[in-house]
Amino acid sequence: MDGYPLLQALIKSSASTNNLELQKFFEETLKFTSVFDITRLTEASLKEKLKSRTEKIDIGQLYDNAKCFAAQISHLYREQQLSSGTAQHHWHPSGIRAVEKQGPTYTNLFKENWDDSCKIDSIAAVDSPAAYLRALYLFAKQLETSASQSNAEFSNRILLEKRRPDLATLSIDQQSTFTPQPMLQIVNDILNKSIQEALKSTTDKDKSTYTVLAQRRYPFALPYEIFHHQCLLGLNEKKTSLGELNYLISTNLPITQTVNMLYGQVLTSPPGDAQQLMSGLGPQQQALLTEDSTKQTLTTNYWKNTYGTDQLSSLKQVDTFLKCTELKAEQLEALLSQGKNTPRQSSNYPVTVSVPSPHGARYINGPFSVGTTTANSMTIIKNEGVKEIDNATDQRLVRLQRMIRLQRWLDIPFAELDTLIIGAFQSHVPRNTLMQFDTHTVRTVGVYRYFNRRYSINAEEFAALLYRVSPYATGNAPALFDQVFNPARLFDTPLVLDGRSFSADDSDPASHTILQHLSASLGLPMTEDSLLLIVKNTKQYRGPLKCDLHTLSSIYRQARIARMFGISIADSAVLANLLGGERISKCLATANNSDIRTLRIEAREDDLWLTLVARFHLPEKNDPDNPLQLLSGSTLELNTSWFANKNTANEITVRSPETRTGDVLKIKIDLIPIVLANLKTSLMGSQITLSGDLEALIRHEAPFVILEAKPPENPARTRTYTNVTLSQDTSPTPGVETLDLLDVLMQMDWITNWLSESVFDIPTLQRLLEPMGSDDHSFQGLQQHLTKLNSDTRQCAVTPQELAKLSLPKNVKWNELLAVKLLDNRGLVKNFAPGIEDDVPQTLASALNSIIDPLTLNSVLKDDCKKKLKDLLLLAHDRQLHLIEKFLQETSQLPMNCAKGVLSWANISTYKILTDALGNNHLTQLPTALHPVLRHAEAAVQLHLSNSALRLFLSHPDWLETPGTQLKLTLSSLYLLDRFNHCMTRHQHPEESLLSYLRLANSGATTTATNSFLAKLLSWTAVEVSVLTAKLADQQARTMKDVDWVMRCHATCKATGLSAASLLSATTLNNTSPPGTWKKVGEAVMAASH
Repeated sequence: MDGYPLLQALIKSSASTNNLELQKFFEETLKFTSVFDITRLTEASLKEKLKSRTEKIDIGQLYDNAKCFAAQISHLYREQQLSSGTAQHHWHPSGIRAVEKQGPTYTNLFKENWDDSCKIDSIAAVDSPAAYLRALYLFAKQLETSASQSNAEFSNRILLEKRRPDLATLSIDQQSTFTPQPMLQIVNDILNKSIQEALKSTTDKDKSTYTVLAQRRYPFALPYEIFHHQCLLGLNEKKTSLGELNYLISTNLPITQTVNMLYGQVLTSPPGDAQQLMSGLGPQQQALLTEDSTKQTLTTNYWKNTYGTDQLSSLKQVDTFLKCTELKAEQLEALLSQGKNTPRQSSNYPVTVSVPSPHGARYINGPFSVGTTTANSMTIIKNEGVKEIDNATDQRLVRLQRMIRLQRWLDIPFAELDTLIIGAFQSHVPRNTLMQFDTHTVRTVGVYRYFNRRYSINAEEFAALLYRVSPYATGNAPALFDQVFNPARLFDTPLVLDGRSFSADDSDPASHTILQHLSASLGLPMTEDSLLLIVKNTKQYRGPLKCDLHTLSSIYRQARIARMFGISIADSAVLANLLGGERISKCLATANNSDIRTLRIEAREDDLWLTLVARFHLPEKNDPDNPLQLLSGSTLELNTSWFANKNTANEITVRSPETRTGDVLKIKIDLIPIVLANLKTSLMGSQITLSGDLEALIRHEAPFVILEAKPPENPARTRTYTNVTLSQDTSPTPGVETLDLLDVLMQMDWITNWLSESVFDIPTLQRLLEPMGSDDHSFQGLQQHLTKLNSDTRQCAVTPQELAKLSLPKNVKWNELLAVKLLDNRGLVKNFAPGIEDDVPQTLASALNSIIDPLTLNSVLKDDCKKKLKDLLLLAHDRQLHLIEKFLQETSQLPMNCAKGVLSWANISTYKILTDALGNNHLTQLPTALHPVLRHAEAAVQLHLSNSALRLFLSHPDWLETPGTQLKLTLSSLYLLDRFNHCMTRHQHPEESLLSYLRLANSGATTTATNSFLAKLLSWTAVEVSVLTAKLADQQARTMKDVDWVMRCHATCKATGLSAASLLSATTLNNTSPPGTWKKVGEAVMAASH
């Protein structure tokens, strides 16, 4: 301490003995080098540091002396800084100049050394941010070392070196001082260092923190996938999401007017992947929900990794469960549907048979056998003063943690989430009787979240669309059934689910009352195009109308879907018909809940064998008194004549040995017809009865088959097969695409969004695409035009007098010759030039040559005849065509130069129309002929198609969409022509520019030239366009369908800020995508969001 004499003297003056030891203690242990190190502490803190030396030094005196020394040093420093040390002159000469040199100015008085000063924003300044940071750091350290009233409080302090270990070694420079750092980044850096330090002693020592967070499952905030989270955050700012991008740039659109479940597919990525992405769940989260949870997988490590404890029995204790899951007691009650969340059944649902588990907790207590009405549901009980979860089996603990995690990820109340999950299980084909999370469940969550975000439909309502309206509720809220059908006291009595039958024709007072109730509760008028329409659809597709859940859920589903999309019931029916016809309409009415099972039974005993295939509708609730009928495709084949006798009653029983609980799992098939040996026989119409859980029977290891033939009077003969194999075939019927309401809803969403931006509305689309009879079309206002067309046609016909004036050779039967190709006997010019590109004068000349050249006339006379006839017929052709042009202009506002193109598009000729106009029944025949023409004319007017555009697509229909097809009035052609019009209006280019591009793209031009032209049309870069066109079949956008896809990709890139390559990468993501792909997309999304 020889270098610190002042501190040495201070210690010496306050020490009683052995000041050398104290000096060493101050220097080496306390690291004190100045009296200022003492004064920075409080007196209490100094006493705490010197408590082991209190008998050797007077701490109070030491602290007072240190403060005194510090004050004197500070005073001397200020005095030296602010005084020059030079004595003032006592003589003051007069005059202003004397004041300048010797007067009391600031400079003369103080004479500061500016070399010792610095700029105010310098990090060396005493009031700079760096100085402030150092002062704060020292102040924090001072607080940490301050005295405490209790040792417990002192030991529990979280010191700065633990909270911010980087501060002590932080280099104070320009960057660290003035560069802003987000607090989240600082926190992440500190946590990452701490986690990496902790991982050094584990098997994950070589993994990054984010990799470990994605692989770990406990606590329940994990797994956390950083790149998936980046995608969610970045796209959420753009009001979109993963998966939704796939639908925005889908390469398949629902415009085929047939059942097509490919909407949402981008190149090779199927729609199912898009719906899973829309769930907002990462690959690891989905894996946690859907992984197998058999006994083999439920090891000690499983519970440790999932719940954070390997003491399985302790998880059934409420306190332990709450601690491991971070739930509150109220949340646990909601999870189990206990306490104030106990479910209530609607008073308007007087059903005595209870469901096997409480509403709101069906998933966690499942699965249940078909027809089961009771189950040992989990409840909270007290056992010797300790609260426990009763009936919490291993499988149920697995379900509990999945439900808790999913609820946190989706932020949906437990009861609503359970209802949504059960709706997903019930809507799956085949029905998910095992109640296990699968890809269909995740898809359901994805589609729900999309519609919840766009249309604000809640989980319980969406589940009602998939399955049925719930008559149960938890808490104080009424059941959804009462919210929908009994919202207020509209009638003297509420609508009760009592199974009453009613009709759709309002034929009796009871039906009238029910229909009025439905009309008022659903807000639909009781008309044929509204309420009565969906009631009749329900009757057609679901069967007899009853006041039960199935019937009313069907009616609600159709009404709610129309209301969700903001369209009328009639418009919803039109869209369903356009998207796929009757099958789509049936799906909207039934939600496709007809669960057809195909059961295959193979049995063998020695040399005997049989093969049975049973197809049947699996009921929601099994009723042994009402056996099911086997459907088409059910067959039986065996190599014996056991069932060959027509006088026996035949039946087959498949059963398992009696279980530990005394239950018997059994399938009985009776009413079996005659079955000859080695001949496959149909069992359609035979009856099948299920007893117990079908899935459990199929999984049973030792089922056996009993054949029984019962003669009228003799005892029954039986035969048993013990080598039995049971299996289920869940594949769809060959040639029939399985419908899914999720896909249908997404298609309805697409078509309503397109119509809101297009030139069409739903009535117009229906009028154009659903041809109706002439009686249904509004021809009443055209009667005057039809009558005028009839009279004008007569005046425009070529008369015999006009032919006679030509002075043609009289030895030739001109009427007969011309009637073959050119002119009929009523003076109407025939359709000799049917093609849109046919040159009328040239075609007419060729036709006249074929007629006149064979005649025995001299060449001069032949040429004269040709000239006269050509002039006459050309004039007549133009005159008669002008009639149609004028008619269409007056009735449809169609430009006159487009009339011929519209006639070609409608596949009809001027000659056909005028022929009907001259008919005796022209007022009935003419509307039939004109109906397609008026529809095509209206379409051309709505689309603002010019004559050149119409002729181009008529000549080259493959430039619109599919090669080798004829241009027809279809949903597909209307959509693409509308997008042609949209391209012009959106990007403000003349029509000729887009037509020139299509000509260039189909002329064999280079890819570079076509991509540059298209990029110019879209106001984009050729590089981005090239990325997209490289994915097309011809490496170029040669059709309007290709151009539309590039346009939609461009719009999506513009909305999200992504590049074309990043957009395509985002649409290829799925659960099997490598982390590198997720990282690439996540970083691109975050970069675009900033």
